[in-house]
Amino acid sequence: MQIYVSGSLAYDRIMTFGGRFADHILPDKIHMLNVCFNVDGLQEWLGGTAGNIAFGLSQLGETPVVLGCLGRDGDRYLDWLRTNGIETGRVRVVPEQYTAGAFITTDQARNQITGFNPGAMLCSCQFDCAELDPADSLVIISPGNFEDMTGLPRALRQRRTPFIYDPGQSLNILEGPVLREAIQDAMVLISNDYELEVISRKTGLDLEGLLGVVGAVITTKGEQGSQVVERGGRTAQIPVTPPSQVVDPTGAGDAYRAGLLKGLALGLDLPRACVWGATLASYAVACHGTQEYSLDQAEFQTRLETTMAEFQRRNPEVAA
Repeated sequence: MQIYVSGSLAYDRIMTFGGRFADHILPDKIHMLNVCFNVDGLQEWLGGTAGNIAFGLSQLGETPVVLGCLGRDGDRYLDWLRTNGIETGRVRVVPEQYTAGAFITTDQARNQITGFNPGAMLCSCQFDCAELDPADSLVIISPGNFEDMTGLPRALRQRRTPFIYDPGQSLNILEGPVLREAIQDAMVLISNDYELEVISRKTGLDLEGLLGVVGAVITTKGEQGSQVVERGGRTAQIPVTPPSQVVDPTGAGDAYRAGLLKGLALGLDLPRACVWGATLASYAVACHGTQEYSLDQAEFQTRLETTMAEFQRRNPEVAA
């Protein structure tokens, strides 16, 4: 099965300020705010939803196709993707833009000031879904360009190609009617529990209503694991896979999605595919950066088997 990953490609630039923002902002002068913070160095990580998910899939032995845009400074990212066995032939390079980038400064109180330049992400990847083999393709539409997030679902429905819809951080640009049309006939709608509430409010659909539109709803709940509810009412609770350490939760959701896609490509049912997602997520939280982990296959298999056993204990009816 060929997996296609639509979404953002970005550089994340992380800076640390050694003091507290509050000590340098005068409350009575915020109407004319003009401040400068000297930071303690800068770290750059490759990120973006499409890049993170594709990287996770490559760690699991897949060769996903990325559908996204890079800017004039995207050569390093392209080289990284190719080095990791990721198909870049459908990545569009937009020479008049820079690659999307987040500039994040964190102070000693863990407050953050972030500037985000969408850059090339303002452009559609312009992928032609006629290239897909509907019988042997699986697509995930993750947060990214508005046109891709709204146009690809329509084209995939016409081609009868299964897709997973993940609105995530792009919920702020998707109004209710647009969002409702985009998720129509998705095999899976995936979000965290906060985003699910936003989706329900925007679309006017509760969980039961959403299951009349999509095949299943997956809700991730951080340390509490995740939940799968399928059309027809079957529900499963997916346990967390304990990580070796907790360093940074950023990127865990994208790793979960990569594991989920791998499980589905192997022909597993949805709950068991989610166990693959939980297992891969345990690697992402154990390091800084969203594409910095690597798998020891034997260790991964041990974690997977342990998590699958816990899944079966919690869900005897589903596991039978």
